[in-house]
Amino acid sequence: MSFLNPLYLFAALAAAVPVIIHLLHRQRVKVEEFPSLEFVRKMLRRKTRRFRIKQILLLIIRTLIVLFVALALARPTLLGGSAARGHLPTTAVIVLDDSFSMGRREGARVLFEIAREKTLAILDYFDRGDEVYILSAADGGRPLEDTGTGDMEKLARRVAEAEVTYFGTDIVTPLMRAAAIVNESTNPNREVYLVSDMQRAGWREPSEKIDASGSGAKLLIVDVGEEIPNACVKSLAFRVPSGSDDLYMDAAFAQYGGGPDRGRVAEVFLKQTLLERAVFSPGEGVEKRERFRLPPAEGFVWGEVRLAPDRLEADDVRFFALHARTRRVGIVGDAYYVKTALSPEGGGLFVPVEIEEGGLGGGVLADMDILVLSNVARLTPMETDAVSRFLEGGGSLIVLLGNRVDMGAYNRNILPVLGAARLEGVVGGEGGFYAIDAFEREHPVFARFGPEGDPFGDVRFYRFMRVSPGDGGVIARFTDGSPAVTQVGERVVLLAFPADDSWTDFPLTPQFLPFMHELCLFLSSRMGFGENYVAGEEIVVRAARREGEAALEGPTGTSLVFPRLVGHGQGYRIDPPAVPGVYFLESAGETVSVFAVNVDPAESDLSKIRDGEIAADLEGMDVRRIRGVEDPGRTISVLRRGRELSRLFVWLALALLLVETVIASDLLTGFRGAENSDAFEHL
Repeated sequence: MSFLNPLYLFAALAAAVPVIIHLLHRQRVKVEEFPSLEFVRKMLRRKTRRFRIKQILLLIIRTLIVLFVALALARPTLLGGSAARGHLPTTAVIVLDDSFSMGRREGARVLFEIAREKTLAILDYFDRGDEVYILSAADGGRPLEDTGTGDMEKLARRVAEAEVTYFGTDIVTPLMRAAAIVNESTNPNREVYLVSDMQRAGWREPSEKIDASGSGAKLLIVDVGEEIPNACVKSLAFRVPSGSDDLYMDAAFAQYGGGPDRGRVAEVFLKQTLLERAVFSPGEGVEKRERFRLPPAEGFVWGEVRLAPDRLEADDVRFFALHARTRRVGIVGDAYYVKTALSPEGGGLFVPVEIEEGGLGGGVLADMDILVLSNVARLTPMETDAVSRFLEGGGSLIVLLGNRVDMGAYNRNILPVLGAARLEGVVGGEGGFYAIDAFEREHPVFARFGPEGDPFGDVRFYRFMRVSPGDGGVIARFTDGSPAVTQVGERVVLLAFPADDSWTDFPLTPQFLPFMHELCLFLSSRMGFGENYVAGEEIVVRAARREGEAALEGPTGTSLVFPRLVGHGQGYRIDPPAVPGVYFLESAGETVSVFAVNVDPAESDLSKIRDGEIAADLEGMDVRRIRGVEDPGRTISVLRRGRELSRLFVWLALALLLVETVIASDLLTGFRGAENSDAFEHL
């Protein structure tokens, strides 16, 4: 038993008041013996004894009345086994993991079916007086039922209708929302339930702790599924060698959690036709790469790379779609080294186009895929607006910072458009030099250099621009820790050095050409080249001078989309596709675009998060974790408060008050007899 208002237990001290009054009013008399009254005295002594017994009984009843009233005010509640079914009003949030890792097979069943059964079992422990929410643990915490309700039949239908998705796990977002809900609740019981495979990938580092310290909330984790090995097609990348029409595809395969050391068959399909087959041997934590040559093609190319299926099939296939055309790169400012690196022999994948400074207005960017600002002093407000609309329309931007850059103009006009990055001054120029000694090898810009390759080996930087990255992510740093290469969002990269020999010898080294090539390949991947989009990501298709509705055909059927103003011209902003596959956008009998949607490969690692790591992100929650094979009812009984007993103690106090009234009135009739008895004893 516990108490909702334990401070009222101090009122139980008032139960001592009747005892104290009784002791203070006890009469002390002197007894004188009279033989002539002995018979009468014996008769009255018997009546006095009964009277005193009733007095003691009355004292006990009055004491219990005060005690029961104090207990009722303290609001006692049941705990333990009786609390699971009969309980106080409860606010509960159930977080159901419907990410694609829950689609793996557990014996003859899919893991998500087991999770649904566990969720329905939890719903059995609520009634109509409760307030229950159900949230998804994928797609940003999408609500299955975001309005608190006590209609258990409605909630059960929502759970029964739920299906596993192709989104990655996101545990933090729904838990933060759950904490907000229970913090605002006034119900005595506040509970959060998480039904998940507890995949580590779903516990991204929160910006702040998930705080429910003001609610006394309980968190019950129902951990379903085993930690099993898994292989996946992790990524696809494409390249067209300079002066060649050949298209090469680099496929990366990953193996997580060990597994049998035997070959896995990988097949490449081009436009639904088997093109090539290969066998690779997985190794735990090892990424294997295979290169496939695709035949020369014009226009749109699409297909898939497929592994022999395992228990989690969603990541055994990766789709691709690209437009086999050259990419136009507009270069403003110092163009020589950038132009030479992108097209050293006048051919290849990229077509560099020089744009005069001050010439970004009008529709000059309409046909560009990538814009390079190479040591440009400043942009006019009209040019800044043009760049902003270019990025909004799906274009990409590379900014190279050098000695001609007006830092004030960049901080006031250009960088606010790109995010919270700022320029803080020039570093160096005292005779020494800096190097870049730290970079993210797994980033697509650097991954092609291999585990031993160094894109900045022996490169000297005599000066560089100190950049405060703001919301951007630093993917390479100088020896003093300053950002060298910063990625802002998905389509902007800031380089803290120029593409000339004024501050660095980088453009003169062999690494500069592949670096610029890989940088442009990475930015091109956001426009239909290489691995395209992740399920749930909004898609923008630039289609200048395109008018009228278009038909979007994909794995889920056909839908209509309509042109909108995107950048400098018309384009199509497509709602986030939820199903992986290849999508075709057609208008007026012509294919406008082909793009691929895939699952997030981060979800392929099925390792579980440990209890200590969970506790580090939570504050103010009593956390319990049970295995999926265990009955949640027993743990729910321990976590929650059962029915309140205050009414019972009120009724007991009223009943004793009636008894006290009857006994007290009976004592009035015998009060004079008792007085006479005392008088006789006195005589």
